[in-house]
Amino acid sequence: MKAPYTGKNIIHLKEVHSTNSYTAEMLSNSAPIPEGSVIMADFQTAGKGQTGAIWESLPKENLLLSIYYRPHFLKIADQFMLSIAISLAICDFLKNYIEDVTIKWPNDIYVGNQKIAGVLIENSIQQDVINNSIIGIGLNINQKVFSSQAKNACSLSQLTGKEYDLQQMLQSLCECIEERYDAIKTEDYQSIRLDYLKQLYRLQHPANYMINGQVQLGTIEGIDEIGRLAISINGSIHYFNNKEITFII
Repeated sequence: MKAPYTGKNIIHLKEVHSTNSYTAEMLSNSAPIPEGSVIMADFQTAGKGQTGAIWESLPKENLLLSIYYRPHFLKIADQFMLSIAISLAICDFLKNYIEDVTIKWPNDIYVGNQKIAGVLIENSIQQDVINNSIIGIGLNINQKVFSSQAKNACSLSQLTGKEYDLQQMLQSLCECIEERYDAIKTEDYQSIRLDYLKQLYRLQHPANYMINGQVQLGTIEGIDEIGRLAISINGSIHYFNNKEITFII
């Protein structure tokens, strides 16, 4: 049985601009970082979300972290498998405490219609493989109140009425992430994609989306080989990258 490596090395910061930026700066300075290292912060002054959004989090109440991996085994064409693995891992973790956990494409984690976690993966490409990957995760654990700008945010504590030890939660999350990360090394992509689709938010449920500045009714049918969202609109399938479509919640 192999020794766990995700979270074996933890860099704990009281405050940082963002854990992803901090990790990237370490790499640019050629700082030695063991694979599976976790850079976590009590507070981020400018936590990063998808498409430049800011991740809101009160100090010492949630899990704010980046994980450093070297997924040399992944081809560039398969890099969405990393997003799938991390999304599924967070779902695995949360299902120990709550139900109705889904993945809002590409990798936001929802409970019902509320967002409990977000993921931002930043890859460094070399030739035809991923050289370095910085996986930023914001997971709401103990925060009770969110600003009006985060109107559909929720936390584990809000949903269960309990308080949680962040160190214990981090250890459990790292175990789930390592298990899913190791699974994509087997290249059994078909079954892993099926796991992802089973937990995909709004799969085969008609809903409104903002596309090219217009509200359109569509039905999510799945994802394609490179992770684009497949939506049926007026009887035909359309494929979207992350910035090309907005969910109306």
